[in-house]
Amino acid sequence: MAQRFWLVSLILLCLCTGACNQLASRTNASDSELPVKIKPMLINQPGSEHFGNAIYRRGINGPRIAASGNRILEWSVQISAPTIEVVPPTPENYQNGACAMDINNDNIDEMIVSRTAKQPGTDLLWFEEIRGQTQWKEHFIGNLRQRDGEEGFHDIMPFEMKVPGKTVRGVVIVVNRKSLYWYEIPEDYYQPWNQHLIADMSTYGAEFAQSGLVAGDIAGKGRQDIVCGNFWAECPADPTTDLWQLHRYSEWDRKIIRSVSGVPDWVNEERFGGMNQLDLGDMDGDGMVDIIATDAEIPDGRVGIFCRNMVNSSDLWKETIIDTGIYCPHSLVVTDINNDSRPDIIVGEMTAGGWWFPRNQDPKLYLYLNKGNLKFRRYVLHKGWGIHMMRMALQDPDNTILLFGADEIQSWYKDMATHVVGWIISPKE
Repeated sequence: MAQRFWLVSLILLCLCTGACNQLASRTNASDSELPVKIKPMLINQPGSEHFGNAIYRRGINGPRIAASGNRILEWSVQISAPTIEVVPPTPENYQNGACAMDINNDNIDEMIVSRTAKQPGTDLLWFEEIRGQTQWKEHFIGNLRQRDGEEGFHDIMPFEMKVPGKTVRGVVIVVNRKSLYWYEIPEDYYQPWNQHLIADMSTYGAEFAQSGLVAGDIAGKGRQDIVCGNFWAECPADPTTDLWQLHRYSEWDRKIIRSVSGVPDWVNEERFGGMNQLDLGDMDGDGMVDIIATDAEIPDGRVGIFCRNMVNSSDLWKETIIDTGIYCPHSLVVTDINNDSRPDIIVGEMTAGGWWFPRNQDPKLYLYLNKGNLKFRRYVLHKGWGIHMMRMALQDPDNTILLFGADEIQSWYKDMATHVVGWIISPKE
């Protein structure tokens, strides 16, 4: 009930303060044809700072969005929100991965991030908001040394599962875009957390980078299985002691992308198909969990659905491509947007992808409305705001949702500025 009151209040605030939105934005001209109502919200424009990720958290003073670069900033969820520096700059930079989680069970969410370390490797940290203080308190989780692949932790996600006699909690991380680990919260959460290897994907045929992270009961055993890139890890009965089983569901990572002019030669030879954004849903109505994926890093990205082969679970999953030619779709959310009991897909484009790809002059937010039988109708919900690592903050009982995120800027474009944005989306009555 409290969340519903907050979301209704937020909608009213946006309607009353829309004139504060100064960033150029164009909602689809045929608003009357959209199956939903959408209200764009420019939360803040921090300037030329680079932020790899933004998270939604329950703060001491209400809902907040936080983002990390070489410091951590926070904003209330409103148009033209003031910026609060909660962690000052450090010589070490925060990396792409971040998530929110209530570590100490006080109904206030902490922020978990990765940061380059003074010693070899990458540090995993959590930050605690202290009542009456502006600055957050830093706590150490663990450190992992550099291995083959991209430096650092690309994705971080909460993990929770019941095992006999207790519930284990922690976070799953993608390390160097090649390995999966999870860190278990100990009884004294201020001490370093217990590290567990899930899988080294390179030993299972992952020659190229893998990223994107989502959890759900894929095997149908009531456990939190993990999807990363083109693989899924089957959770054992006790993930603190037993081994995980890794399965390949896709071969996107084995395909060379279409050549792009103006980029270094090695970029056109790179395999980007394992660098995904991922979500789960029963897209074909058969009662089984399907994997939804996008090519997160390339300007000719795909949106695809993978349905499990129930005859031979070791085979690749059946692939259905529902769209192509999407620019760096590094944002993906699956939710039933119009209350018809079918999960829909929302995809956001970046303004400028990495890897020196050409800039996107008109980034879009797409809705793929599920019409049944793996058929979708595409709508452009909004134009003009690029988005990176978009997330859904909450879902109201009447299906009103808040999507949010920060656009990732690239240093070779000197005129780029970060913006933190949101969209309130609800079904039409």
